[in-house]
Amino acid sequence: MFIITILVMAGVTFAIIFAMYMILTNFTPGQSKVQGDVDKMKSEIQPWTEELVEWKKEELNLLSFNNINKQIKKGIVKTAKGILTSIYQEPLIAYSFKQYFGNKKNAVLYARTADREFQYRIRDKAVAVSVDGQPVGLIQKDGRLLDPETKQLTARISRTDDELTLPIIIKDREVAGLLKPVAGQSPSSTDRAFEFVNQVEAADENLILSLSIWEILRKEVPLPVVNKKDFV
Repeated sequence: MFIITILVMAGVTFAIIFAMYMILTNFTPGQSKVQGDVDKMKSEIQPWTEELVEWKKEELNLLSFNNINKQIKKGIVKTAKGILTSIYQEPLIAYSFKQYFGNKKNAVLYARTADREFQYRIRDKAVAVSVDGQPVGLIQKDGRLLDPETKQLTARISRTDDELTLPIIIKDREVAGLLKPVAGQSPSSTDRAFEFVNQVEAADENLILSLSIWEILRKEVPLPVVNKKDFV
């Protein structure tokens, strides 16, 4: 009985120490910690990324809200991953997400198509997004994408309560319209994510995808939301 008691106490002590370690290392992670996590996230979804279909310009028009292989784990550290498909059920975008300990937004999202990587460092005030390791901008709470250096407006997604389409605007030109799922209804796997996509250049496509991937996935991942009106 004495040995069993010692073993139980040792187990409890280990659990407490492990929980404290997880909290401390995931409360205010530094840049190296975040990058290390992203590297692990890449490895975890590598089997999925190897199956992604070749990305062509037409894929924007074919992207759907369909989220397959969706997995969410909640605990001290919340994680999620999945795949967004085309309207033909082809895997187009694989993603992995990690929310660090705490009640504020402090997370990282990694997403990739067959030919490029998107990384989102999520904080309360803004979301810093990069494509293939190059900073693209800061996504604000109102959907504006600001240049990371000049803080000038680069693009924006217009979020309105009374419209079914969220316009994506680059240089005062509406280049795409992301459909807004009806509240309380799950989109069909064959429903397009975009109502329309105008002719765009490669650089504009990165901006469209940066905003759209975040707009779609921010409601799919376990981010803490204190005030829904203040949701980045």
